[in-house]
Amino acid sequence: MKLKIIGPMPPYYDVAEYLWGKGVDIDSDGDSYPADATDWTELTLILRSDTTQRVDIDPSPLNTNFLVLKASNQQLKSAVVTFLKSKGSIE
Repeated sequence: MKLKIIGPMPPYYDVAEYLWGKGVDIDSDGDSYPADATDWTELTLILRSDTTQRVDIDPSPLNTNFLVLKASNQQLKSAVVTFLKSKGSIE
């Protein structure tokens, strides 16, 4: 799924907390530096207690104004889109 970037991204850990709760134990990877950066374009989140729960966000190879979202299930994908829209990051 392609997402059009229209504003700053929330810190990556806010995405994880929205999906799975505050203080959640996750594995993460991406280009968020420092941790509270709002200009990241790559993010992988995996829930440690259930490693089948995974979200990947990557830059679109064709257009830098878009990100590509993949998730292990539709519920996670929808939740990421809802959260990023609520933060004014995507349309």
